[in-house]
Amino acid sequence: MQPLNVRVPEKIIERLDAISKRNGISRSEIIRSSLIVYLNLLENLGEFVSLRDLKLFPRDIRSERFRDTSILHLKDLCIVISSTSSGAIGSKDEDIIKIDERELGRIMARCAIIKIISLGAHPALLVSNLSVEYHPMGARIFEGIFLEAKRAGVKDIVEGHTEENFKTQQTALSIVGVGITDEKNLKFGVSRRGDLIFVLGDPKVGYEVVGSEMIGIEDVKRVRKLHYVHDIIPVGRRGIKHQLYEFRGQFGHKIELNDDIGIDIEKSAGPSTSILISLDKRYTEDFQRKIKRGELIGKIL
Repeated sequence: MQPLNVRVPEKIIERLDAISKRNGISRSEIIRSSLIVYLNLLENLGEFVSLRDLKLFPRDIRSERFRDTSILHLKDLCIVISSTSSGAIGSKDEDIIKIDERELGRIMARCAIIKIISLGAHPALLVSNLSVEYHPMGARIFEGIFLEAKRAGVKDIVEGHTEENFKTQQTALSIVGVGITDEKNLKFGVSRRGDLIFVLGDPKVGYEVVGSEMIGIEDVKRVRKLHYVHDIIPVGRRGIKHQLYEFRGQFGHKIELNDDIGIDIEKSAGPSTSILISLDKRYTEDFQRKIKRGELIGKIL
């Protein structure tokens, strides 16, 4: 690495020191990670907005949150920030679910990326932190993350912290994803009265996930490209039924469920093995022809 000297206001130094103390990382690590994120955003901005026109004032900035995903609105530009984590899953002695570290990294990266794509954003960056040693387990987890990120077209992956001070008995990790889009392509809270609700992917958790077929990033991309699809909501540990309640609470919709649902709507979907899809009912046949595994479970009243 090359050294870089920069002059910054005292307030920035105070903020750096506060973050450093709270997270146990050095100023250099914070600055390096911040530059990677910022440069990545600048490199991708050309697809969405002119950098010369991106002059921001406090009134131009607002944010909103849906579950573990945040959306930062900067004028016409939107930055989507997703997160996911896992614990007691790996190959260490005290791990409850035994799994190859590469597959673990791949599955968790997929989860963070799907949350970004579902909102109509392009995944640009992943930042991962592990609570295991770098060699050998951490390196294998990072390898899986890199593999899945490359498939999704993510340009930058930041290898964050690993645990080098103590010997750990369980595996844990977290991944934060950053995506970019513009206001016109952001798909959040756009469902309408009369929309049908489909589920794509069976809810799976624990060993059901290991080595199994799941909805992939390409599946979500294909659904997102359909002009008549409104909201796509990844389902997590609380299951489809709870996600529908959040869907109703967040967007103010009333939902009527079918009586003959052939899927367990109360079961955990683990690392987003299921997604909810709302769409214009006029295009039901086209959707079912193109997305053959989707199951109709209800409608928005």
